[in-house]
Amino acid sequence: MAKTSRRFLLGTAAALLSLVVTACMASGPAKVAPLTGEGPFQQFIVKYKDGTAPAVESAVQARLDRTAAGSGLKSAGTPVKLNKQLRLSVGAEVFRADRALSKSEAETLMRAFGADPDVEYIEIDGIMKIMPVTGSDIR
Repeated sequence: MAKTSRRFLLGTAAALLSLVVTACMASGPAKVAPLTGEGPFQQFIVKYKDGTAPAVESAVQARLDRTAAGSGLKSAGTPVKLNKQLRLSVGAEVFRADRALSKSEAETLMRAFGADPDVEYIEIDGIMKIMPVTGSDIR
């Protein structure tokens, strides 16, 4: 009897811990990937959380427009314009700014996206490179 109640208690504790971790992840801030290099940066990937309004493909451009306007980035007095390019198979959106952004401007824009509770993550759409393996990396 003691083994059964111990298993039940451990199983219940594991289930509760899993629920707490999932809830914290779902309600936490968006992941904003760090920028490497000095730029210019022009194309980005944003993933909206499943079940949110901008996760619907037809609502993406309106959310891009709202976020761009709220970011405070301006060129010659007009806000930067973001244009949706395509939707990736993972449900993320690729978008492009109407002009190249410096590192500080790109960080400002990415922070504006990170402040949106519907955003899961935002990152630069760049070329992925394989880093060389050094002696200390080999296991």
